[in-house]
Amino acid sequence: MRTFVPVLCVLFALGCDDKKSESKDKDKKEESSDGKKTDKDKGDKDKGDKEKEDKGKKAKDDDEAKKEPKKDEAKKADEVEGLGAIPPWSADGVGKPCTPTATAKKRFAELAKGTDADLEVGKADVEAMKKELAGDCHKAAIDLSVALNSGGFEQYKKKKYKEADRFWRAALVVRPSLVLARYNLACGLALDGHGKAAIGQLEEMGRAAKDGDPTASNLLEKAKADDDLKSVRDEAAFKDAVKAAQGGLVGPRKEPETAAAAVKLLPPEFLKGKDPIGGARTYKPALLDFWTWRPDADTELLVATVVDDPSTLGKPKGDMNTDYGGIVVLRRKDGALSLLLARKTGEIPPSVAGGAGGKTVRYSFDLMCGTLRGTLSFAAGKVVVKESTCSDAVAGEVPTAK
Repeated sequence: MRTFVPVLCVLFALGCDDKKSESKDKDKKEESSDGKKTDKDKGDKDKGDKEKEDKGKKAKDDDEAKKEPKKDEAKKADEVEGLGAIPPWSADGVGKPCTPTATAKKRFAELAKGTDADLEVGKADVEAMKKELAGDCHKAAIDLSVALNSGGFEQYKKKKYKEADRFWRAALVVRPSLVLARYNLACGLALDGHGKAAIGQLEEMGRAAKDGDPTASNLLEKAKADDDLKSVRDEAAFKDAVKAAQGGLVGPRKEPETAAAAVKLLPPEFLKGKDPIGGARTYKPALLDFWTWRPDADTELLVATVVDDPSTLGKPKGDMNTDYGGIVVLRRKDGALSLLLARKTGEIPPSVAGGAGGKTVRYSFDLMCGTLRGTLSFAAGKVVVKESTCSDAVAGEVPTAK
């Protein structure tokens, strides 16, 4: 199990029978007394030829449908008895920066405790809840989904798996892109005897991983050894689902000595900043997790996440603050450490995963406008950054790294 804002685990042929051809008698053409085809005969022949052409096309279409399911079929919501429809994964959009209301924040805190009676018994109207607490505020929807995920974890700790699943399913109704809640739901479903549905959620996470979501890749790797999923681990569909994880990085791990040395290499803006209420602020930065990245056969780099002060992790953030998380790339050669990149990514450290083939590093992070993504590549001795911003997309569209 993994506990990140609390995390579980502890973190988814068409065809129809061809119609029989018309009888040969009906296909026969009448002839006039002089043996020539009449106008009626010609019209009948054209009609007959068209019917045969239509039937041939239909048969071909049916054969194609049997060979390849429609794309939309992979995106249908799973139905689980006693739980309802589970929304399929879809990439997060962005919205205008906004702040949840005080009433909504109070409700989020209550939901995070897992004590909502209607949710526990499956009677809650989640869509109405989202409309009431989040409305058009994307940041509020993010916070609501996180609170519901946390509430599910509280139920999980009591071994009330069905109730936990209802919270996690609600989190996905609010925000289908929240792969953490989807992973938790997969675990809860497996523990509650819904193995097929559990694998279905992992398959949905595979779609997210292939789309570049680093959290999905990391959690699919975790699934390979998670005891909550041991009831489905031998299933062929499970093995296929976890193959979607995008590898390429070795880690994460802790490197205390490297972390201490790397802090001294950080740029000035990582050490000092402005206090939101005035004056200056001195940060206490720390590098948290490290990965080894080999973008080519001759290059070995270190990727790390950084935070302004580790004591602030997991604590509520004010509407106005200068906290930061970020991503760092280092080169370690002949015992010497050098800094290649230090980049801030919002208020908390980003999620990090390797891109396909290990050539790139992918990361994602949350801002007031929604979840954004970045990609790191290595060329001519430098780290190249492609990162989406809030201005790259409008609400409802998928932000892509540019």
